[in-house]
Amino acid sequence: MKILFVISRLANGGAERVLQVLTNFLCLKYEICIAILEDNKQRYNFDKRIKFLYLNVYKNGGKFDKYKILRQCFKTESPNLIISFMDWTNVACVISNFGLSYPLIVTEHNTHSYLQNKFFAKIRDICYKKADFLTVLNEDDKKYYSKFTKNCEVMYNPYFGNSLKDITLKENIILSVGRLETVKGYDIYFKALSIIDKKLLNKYEVQIAGDGSQRQNLKNLAKELNLKINFLGHQENISKFYEKAKIFVISSVDEGFGNVLVEAAFNKCARISSDTVGAKELINDGFDGILFKIGDEKELAQKLSNLMQDENLQKQLIKNAEIGLDKFKAENIILKWENLIENIAK
Repeated sequence: MKILFVISRLANGGAERVLQVLTNFLCLKYEICIAILEDNKQRYNFDKRIKFLYLNVYKNGGKFDKYKILRQCFKTESPNLIISFMDWTNVACVISNFGLSYPLIVTEHNTHSYLQNKFFAKIRDICYKKADFLTVLNEDDKKYYSKFTKNCEVMYNPYFGNSLKDITLKENIILSVGRLETVKGYDIYFKALSIIDKKLLNKYEVQIAGDGSQRQNLKNLAKELNLKINFLGHQENISKFYEKAKIFVISSVDEGFGNVLVEAAFNKCARISSDTVGAKELINDGFDGILFKIGDEKELAQKLSNLMQDENLQKQLIKNAEIGLDKFKAENIILKWENLIENIAK
């Protein structure tokens, strides 16, 4: 069976990481091709058996070139199944597949409310009706899309590392992992850090792993707020940073899932997150993690201060977070994907 995956680009985001894990597993059983629509900024390692197609759909600048090139790709490759990643790539695949009728699974990695423009959201929703199957990352999105799509199910992103066994090597480190983009809310996080008592804050090292367009702006903000932030840049081997961190913070203004929250749980970090749809799917507030209101730096500062000072609370949150982690293990998610593929593919 031949499966064609389609994604806009291969950068350092969570969806790209999921694509890597999923295809590296599936290529052991199926013939896998990955079509990349735009520029190739590949940051992750893929199995050598995977075939890459660099379509460069905007090379001629034509308004409809993307659909023509993608449609020709479908005809040339003639896959048994197409799996597309993320909203506008999903839309492009649905449009390009019109009349060809290759089985198509579209995967949504943002919340349905992420698209603020009602017109664009309507186009997305209409296109999703035409797909054979839609996977989402949380129950809130399933409830929304199930009103008008044929088949919609929650498919969690797989965890692709090991579970940390020994916490004795933990250090006073507060870690954040994610793209340095506006949606990740690092400005909110920095403002919260600036409120925390300096004597307490100085007991911890603040680390941020990731890269993006806001890197320099965030460095400037940290300097302006007199904060010592260790910007680690993009890290291929992120586990070594999780393993040492006692606390994990994510301050996104929108998050459909939050791979990093799962990674933090497996690596025994006490988690604190903005109350995005994704975070509420993964954290039971006060039991296995702590939530704060999106954009509220004062609440984040207060709850983070409390957590920094209370190691017993950190340990309790970590212990409780271990419950139910099996459902995120890669082998279990891959099994669900294989069942779905066998049901949808011709």
